[in-house]
Amino acid sequence: MSGPGEPEELRRRLAWWARENGRVAVLGADRGLDHGRLCWDALEPTGLLHPHCGHCRDHGGPRTDRELHERLEVRVPAARAADWTAATLWQDLVFRSDAGPDPRAVADAGALAALLGPDADWRANGHAAHPAPGGAHRGWRSVTECTFDAALVGIGGGYAVVVVAVGED
Repeated sequence: MSGPGEPEELRRRLAWWARENGRVAVLGADRGLDHGRLCWDALEPTGLLHPHCGHCRDHGGPRTDRELHERLEVRVPAARAADWTAATLWQDLVFRSDAGPDPRAVADAGALAALLGPDADWRANGHAAHPAPGGAHRGWRSVTECTFDAALVGIGGGYAVVVVAVGED
């Protein structure tokens, strides 16, 4: 049986977030890929990268994994990764709430940050889920076809994690 910080238990917990909260949440081995490719590989099977109609030209999402990598321009300090991960797991991107984070998100995020370690390299596409510094306005660079999205990708300790929240108004 695995404990709360064990990779298999964390994969199970991330599957719960994906199923119950509509998140894309994937934990895997560090395969030497960059943040953009990891996020692309996690999003590709979901259909969130491509226009739903099939013939739009100016859709908002990236067209390549390289373009997606460029959109993950916010470097998140490893010491703040748990806060960012918790926000991405639980925060509704459309209907904001002043309620504190879900305690399950806090626990799972802390375990993920600990697994990846203090030297992990974390990137986000902006401040859609996590507040911007100094109370600045929320802003992000789209990584999906959705109106709102928040992506967080971490690599460290031999692991890689991708968490993406999306929303439509």
